[in-house]
Amino acid sequence: MRKVFSLKADNKAETGIGTLIVFIAMVLVAAVAATVLIHTAGTLQQKATSTGSQTTQQVSTGIQVTSIYGLDSNATYPTHGIIKWLAIQITVTAGSSSINLANVTISMTYHGVAASLTYVGLENIGNATSPKNVYGFNSAVGGTNNVFNASYFNTINGVSNGSKHFAILVLSDPTNSLTAQYPVISYQDQVDLLVNVSAVFGGITEGQAVSGQVQAPVGSPGVIQFTAPESFVSDVIQLQ
Repeated sequence: MRKVFSLKADNKAETGIGTLIVFIAMVLVAAVAATVLIHTAGTLQQKATSTGSQTTQQVSTGIQVTSIYGLDSNATYPTHGIIKWLAIQITVTAGSSSINLANVTISMTYHGVAASLTYVGLENIGNATSPKNVYGFNSAVGGTNNVFNASYFNTINGVSNGSKHFAILVLSDPTNSLTAQYPVISYQDQVDLLVNVSAVFGGITEGQAVSGQVQAPVGSPGVIQFTAPESFVSDVIQLQ
């Protein structure tokens, strides 16, 4: 039997090849699109995770002002004096991240005057011929009978330093996280922030209001809000 070969064009074969090419092109396009989508989804997930972590830190981190005491300038006749020094006791809120007090700012307003104070750090309490550089940082972890001991205020006792800075007195530091160079306060630590209000405002008189906050770079601030008593009857006065 003889085989017959036809040279007639096979239209069905051409159609099949065209369809295959289109199919391959669609697969390639889908693969590229999937790669882009996966990359975009990964980037968005990382950004969302980062934003979520920052938001959580912002919400959970915070400073709490637990009390504020003032020292009268006239121990013999308090009613004749003014409040010259403040001890602002703070801690961090429950669940808060640790906070470096070197990055904290105390803002206060009194009689329409606003002040912003930062950690004094290393300060020269000597003179040009006999310098004496010390940190505005003291520890009373073992206990103290006087948070207004003059030695705690020696780095902020001058007008130039006292009007711009606060000093630190450590009351409790279970984690040993607080040092003069890196005063990092953690949960359960207690610290007094010492302020020379005589240098800042010229002192606080009877019946006058003071407002402000203790603000870290991240988180909620500790609130300062008090009105001095109408009459000072002792040299140490609880204000808040």
